[in-house]
Amino acid sequence: MEIVQCKTDNDYEKFAVFFLQNRNIFDDMYPILDTLGSLYVMIEETNLLLFQNTQQEVFAAASYTLGVREDQFKNKHIVFIDCALLKKEYQNSRSFVKGFLQMLKHILEEHPEVKEVQFYAYRHHGYIHRLYKKFATIIDEKEGYFGMQDVFSVEFHKLTTFLEEFNKKQTI
Repeated sequence: MEIVQCKTDNDYEKFAVFFLQNRNIFDDMYPILDTLGSLYVMIEETNLLLFQNTQQEVFAAASYTLGVREDQFKNKHIVFIDCALLKKEYQNSRSFVKGFLQMLKHILEEHPEVKEVQFYAYRHHGYIHRLYKKFATIIDEKEGYFGMQDVFSVEFHKLTTFLEEFNKKQTI
């Protein structure tokens, strides 16, 4: 797996195509105009990552910010994972954990000041919601585009330790 930080027009194009092709992961009824609006905001305001397999095919994408939007990105000790998409055929515990761990290591290399990770999950995405509760604490709730979201928080080192331990169990 290779992680590519979007920097060129070609990278942004790959992200946009992947996002458009996989937008139904968020919701079956994600209108194209709303999707394009979300893409615009992500390209303008977040850091975008592509996850490629050995054949250089994109199988996942993520976006994150330093700080949270509510504080206008001032707290650089928090990384907020705004979006994460994983192709259906890669949606399993092993791929999720391995990708999440590599993403966190990439973020830490780029931003060593990060101490906390925040992200959200829609309540109606039961599996993901239950998974996040295993290693993070709900700190807020808000109405999102597709329903109620819970915002999760976890210390950076606790999350990486949890994922490393889980990864070890999977490889045994």
